[in-house]
Amino acid sequence: MTSGSAPRATARGSMIRWILTIAFCVAAIAAIVFGSAWLYRTFWGPGAFVERYIERLAVGDAAGALEMPGVAPEYSDLDAIHRGQASEVLLRSATLTSEIDDVKIVDEKSGDDGSFAVELSYTLDGSAAQMTFRVERDGFDGLVPSWRFEVPPLSVVDLTVRGSWRFSVNGFEMDKRQISPDGTDADPLAPVSMLAFTPGNYAVAVDTAATTASPTTVASASPLGIVPLDVQTVPTDELVDVVQKSVNDFLDGTCTTQPVLHPSGCPFGAPNDVSDLGIAQNDVAWEIVDYPMTRLVPDGDSWQVAPANGKARLTLTVYDYFTGALVNVERDVYFTMVADVDVREDGDVHITIDAV
Repeated sequence: MTSGSAPRATARGSMIRWILTIAFCVAAIAAIVFGSAWLYRTFWGPGAFVERYIERLAVGDAAGALEMPGVAPEYSDLDAIHRGQASEVLLRSATLTSEIDDVKIVDEKSGDDGSFAVELSYTLDGSAAQMTFRVERDGFDGLVPSWRFEVPPLSVVDLTVRGSWRFSVNGFEMDKRQISPDGTDADPLAPVSMLAFTPGNYAVAVDTAATTASPTTVASASPLGIVPLDVQTVPTDELVDVVQKSVNDFLDGTCTTQPVLHPSGCPFGAPNDVSDLGIAQNDVAWEIVDYPMTRLVPDGDSWQVAPANGKARLTLTVYDYFTGALVNVERDVYFTMVADVDVREDGDVHITIDAV
């Protein structure tokens, strides 16, 4: 009995060792496979590539984001969407003010051409959002695959600012004439195209001595998408005061100083019945009783004074045709005026007044 049980114990021990060896090998292979998959997903895969791009935007590293393959667009990419001369003025750290958090890979789908559609979820300034990026292989870095964006992750903001050459985007001040390909010959109402990192929020505001506009925010949320934005400024109190003073000065200095029945270039003149009374003498005098209160309304890239009512008083002596007597005449003349307002580059305001 003793001699027979020894071989069976030996065989049983060998079997156990063999099973343990196989189990260890299976576990090791599983660990390697799992570890490789984790490394691929975390560091080497297309999703990880996109996550690194988002991380650089989140910390305001514009230069680092632009260095990633496929971020900076080729001219052909922009020409295909008719934005070949889009400015790169927003591709800087100063405009990367959005808070990007909770970045997660939602899905990775492989295309027939070997490219990947990487869908990410994130929060942008506290709001949940999702976006899909197109990524393609870019060779290998040793044994590790390299990636590049198949479609540049940038949008184009087409911005029109009415009433001001100057504006700010996320607090960064700029002048349209420095951005437009036409330079100082730029059309003030033509939109200017600016490349912007995606995703991101971009707030456009105006704060000058003449005009202002509260921040208007647009989201850059699709690769090579067009984001139109039209900003209408409003006049500042300073501009309204300057225009009102200019109107008053014009009426006082140009109109009431002309001792004639119909002052040249002015929005008022003597009623027809005054001429019917007789021949006006040389003592014609005008004064403004009620100044028109100006209200500025947009007029293309500039401003116009909306129709405003005023009252002037005319006094004169008339030689009566029939009696030969000199008759004192006084008339209140009501008038309506409009004016074009041109805010010059040096800050001067030029006003052209006309009657309605």
